[in-house]
Amino acid sequence: MITVWFLMALMSYPTMNAIAYKGYGGFLEKEECEERRVITENMIADIEINRGNTVYIETYCMEMKAFSTQLEIPKEIPKKSREWGA
Repeated sequence: MITVWFLMALMSYPTMNAIAYKGYGGFLEKEECEERRVITENMIADIEINRGNTVYIETYCMEMKAFSTQLEIPKEIPKKSREWGA
């Protein structure tokens, strides 16, 4: 097991009855996650402003343990799965 930093963005909209969230991969260094956190928060804000939405955004870098195999090159999705939209 290795330590990774997982970037999580939480968004609250006045027109939604739930908090929206999205995860953004894993990073090996806290500093890299923190840099991406600011970039991601600004990117989400820009998208929502351009859409005319009001949004409150908080982003977090969460430390967690992961198997090193999860950081290997992603495996190809089988063609059949892509055709079925899975």
